[in-house]
Amino acid sequence: MAHSVRMVTARRAFAVLICAITIGSFAADLWFLKFLGAVVAPIALPLLPFSIVGSVLVFRRAGGPIGWLLGTAGALFQLDLLSNAYASATFDGGAAFPRAELAVWFGSFAWIPVIVLITSTMVRFPDGRPPGRAFAMLLWASVAIAAIATIGTALADLPIQVPGLSADSGTQRSVPNPFAVHGPVGDLMQLAASARSLVLLLTIIAPAALVVRFRRSRGVERQQLKWLTYTAAVVFVVLLPLGFLAPRGFAAEAAEALSIIGVGLLPVAIGVAVMRYRLYDIDVIIRRTLIYAALSATLLAAYVGGVALLQTLLAPLTAGSGVAVAISTLAVVALFQPLRRRIQSAVDRRFYRRRYDAVWTLDSFAVRCSDEIDLKALQAELIRTVEQTLQPAYVSLWTRDTH
Repeated sequence: MAHSVRMVTARRAFAVLICAITIGSFAADLWFLKFLGAVVAPIALPLLPFSIVGSVLVFRRAGGPIGWLLGTAGALFQLDLLSNAYASATFDGGAAFPRAELAVWFGSFAWIPVIVLITSTMVRFPDGRPPGRAFAMLLWASVAIAAIATIGTALADLPIQVPGLSADSGTQRSVPNPFAVHGPVGDLMQLAASARSLVLLLTIIAPAALVVRFRRSRGVERQQLKWLTYTAAVVFVVLLPLGFLAPRGFAAEAAEALSIIGVGLLPVAIGVAVMRYRLYDIDVIIRRTLIYAALSATLLAAYVGGVALLQTLLAPLTAGSGVAVAISTLAVVALFQPLRRRIQSAVDRRFYRRRYDAVWTLDSFAVRCSDEIDLKALQAELIRTVEQTLQPAYVSLWTRDTH
């Protein structure tokens, strides 16, 4: 009983501590808006769900270690962003803040445990355990390498770059490590610091674990994995590449903002899946994403191709009057509904076969009902249709005798 009370107290204390660190760091980031640290504050807001979701899961005792991992990662995330804002405001913004070199020092290695904590969360999702012994060994290896890289980066006799806008202007500043170790131990720390690249490489075990677990999963666990897999696919396959490939300017800033928001949605997806709130609606989201992504790509290709073709064919007549653009626009509008129905049917046949078969069965039943006049035959057909679409354990049909 006493142990249970201590555990409840520890959980509540952890949740309160994580929330206090997160809210305090975010409030401090807002204060730095007047300096060059403003580049950090918009990043901090979308990343708040890491701490919030982690605290909720710990408080509700759901997901095993997942809440603890998310909450710790979120708090370190916010502290890392705060240290970057503090250092940027001092060295780039001209503010006279004391001990700014300590903020630069902390920000140089705080991101390493954050990466490992998030990787560990995704490998352990949703039951709190890795999907196999091999993944458990790789996970512990990544933790050990991250610890070595963190200590090495914190103590290596290497200059530390100051974060901020100065990197864009080609005048990146750096400060000496205030806790640098010299001599043979210092050489060892420099070697340990080089393990940072290996930490990033080992993050590949997270998507690999999701794929392996998804192929083995059934029932509720598969539905839980769909939430995280769908969100991760949108973030890492669509949003992040879009941020890298977008041209400079407003488009690049918008793509980068969407990428950051997408990363912040990862803990939201984890929290929804673990708490199992409206779990099965993810199928609807995935289905509509597939349909409208394919539809948008097809219509865009038809529009661009139509404009180019019509401008070539009508150039002697229209002389660049924009008739080709108008005709292409009308054609795309006319193609919208037919293409949507065809793409929806193709997606249902490929990914949602059971639903497609059920819809086809109900449509066939409606056609047969319009021609059937024998009551017994209609009853038998109704029972057969219900068995095919709903697959119940048993079916009974009662009819009222009107005589």
